[in-house]
Amino acid sequence: MFKLLPFALFIFLTSCTTNVSEEDASGMVDVDQNYIEKNWGDLFIDSGIKFSDELSYGRIVSFLKPNSKGSLDTFTVTTSLNSKLFMKEDKFIFIGGGMNEACLIKTENLDLAENRDTIFLNYGKSKLMDYIPYQEIPPINTSLLKKTLSVIDSKRNFVLSDTIISSYTFEAKNFLDGIKFKEYDLLVEYTVDYCAGGDIIMYPESVKRKKYYLINTGRDLPKDTTINWTLVYTDQYGRSDSLEMKTLFK
Repeated sequence: MFKLLPFALFIFLTSCTTNVSEEDASGMVDVDQNYIEKNWGDLFIDSGIKFSDELSYGRIVSFLKPNSKGSLDTFTVTTSLNSKLFMKEDKFIFIGGGMNEACLIKTENLDLAENRDTIFLNYGKSKLMDYIPYQEIPPINTSLLKKTLSVIDSKRNFVLSDTIISSYTFEAKNFLDGIKFKEYDLLVEYTVDYCAGGDIIMYPESVKRKKYYLINTGRDLPKDTTINWTLVYTDQYGRSDSLEMKTLFK
């Protein structure tokens, strides 16, 4: 079953992108500034890393990767057919297939300090580079976001006629009770059943794009009233900023 990884990886690299048809895009407002859709093949092209830069199998590698809480986690794995590391002097890409007990050769119980063969990519005294695999998150178009949320129809359950697309999660503070952002992930989850149904993951991760509706959960909304409130937006690495908003309920 392990022999299916190269084919599955090829399909993943060439097809894993967020495509929105013209019909689906009607009424959608993308508030990410200068966002360009890319697949994982583009990640290799942009980084200058080639498939020929793959580290040989059976090597223990350990590196720091960002999490969603604004800090870094340590990730340690043994390279294999299902755990591939591509590396140049100052960057690397990790591809893991079947990230579960059945496929992944984990090294959680290994004493890395005493294992001289461990490759520390980006931490420790013998680290090879300073690179942390952050994905580049597009800046938010604050002007467009403010314009989109400047007027709300008091008579609608889905109080905003447009759907907002963004790489950020949104939280409304000091807004009216009952009005909330409802979201679901735009990205398709690609699951390949070549090894107990494990997912393919990569570091750097993809940009996690989401689609938002602004809904009213039950209360009567005011009419001809302007509300000042704060919109907090947070990226997939837990980095937040805020906007002061002004919304007219008509």
